[in-house]
Amino acid sequence: MIATKKRTGLAAPPDAVRSLRRRLRRLGWEFVDRRLESEQRRGVLGPAHRRWRSNSAADNRDRWTHWDWTGGGEEWNASAEWKQVLIDYVLIVWIPEDQVVLEIGPGAGRWSAVLQPRARRLILVDVTERALALCRERFAAAANVEYALSSGNDLPGIPDSSIDAIWSFDVFVHVAPVDQAAYLAEVARVLTAGGVAVIHHADGRNVGNLPSRQGWRSPMSRNLFATLAAECGLTVETQIDSWGPDGLYDLSAYHDVITVCRKTPSA
Repeated sequence: MIATKKRTGLAAPPDAVRSLRRRLRRLGWEFVDRRLESEQRRGVLGPAHRRWRSNSAADNRDRWTHWDWTGGGEEWNASAEWKQVLIDYVLIVWIPEDQVVLEIGPGAGRWSAVLQPRARRLILVDVTERALALCRERFAAAANVEYALSSGNDLPGIPDSSIDAIWSFDVFVHVAPVDQAAYLAEVARVLTAGGVAVIHHADGRNVGNLPSRQGWRSPMSRNLFATLAAECGLTVETQIDSWGPDGLYDLSAYHDVITVCRKTPSA
C-alpha cells in the first residue's frame, strides 16, 4: 500500500471565497469609476474612457437583437405621464415639424411613433436589423419613413448637411464613450447649418438612485459630452435633467441628462 500525506491546510468555505471575489470586484469597479469621474470633471476623453470595454457595438447588437420587445420599450418609461410630459416639454419643443428628422436607436418605435407624423421625412438608424424590422412592420403604411443599419458609431448613407433634427433617447446611455464621440462627429456631419440634436446620455457614475452598472450605463457626463460636442462644431444650447411643471418629472433614476446641441453655421 502506498502511503499518502494527510492534508493539514483547511480550504476556505465556498461562501467566503465568493464574498472575497465580490469584494475584490467592487474594489476594482470603484477604482475604475474614480478614474472615470476625474476625466469627466476635466472634460477629457482619457484612458479610462477609451479603455472601457463594455457597451461596445457588438454588445449592443447582441443585446438588442435578442431583447424581448413585447413591451415595445415602453417598460423603460417611469410612467405614461412621465413620457407624455417629456414629449410635450422636450420633444415637441426642440424637434421641429415638417422637417427631415433622424432618430438614432429607435428600438421598436417608442419615440418614432411620435416623430413620424410630425416629420416630412423620418430616418431610423439602428445597430440591429431586429429593431429595424420591428419598425418596418410598425410603420409599414407610412410613406415618409426610411431605414439605415449602423455599425454602432456611424450614420451610413446619410448625406452631409441633409438632416434638420436628430432625436436619440435611451440609446447613448448604453453606447461606449469612444462610440458616442464618433456618433457626435457623424451628427455634426449630417446636420444642416442650424440643425439641432437632442440626445439623452449618462451624467456621472453612481450618483442616481440606482448604480450605473445596474442600468448597463456607459460612462459619460454632461461636461464631457459638451466638450466632445464642441470639438465637432456643435454648440450646446441647454442640458435638461427635469421637465414639466416645476420640474416634476426627471432622470434621477440613473442621473442622466438630455443635451440639446446645434450645428453652428461655420461647422
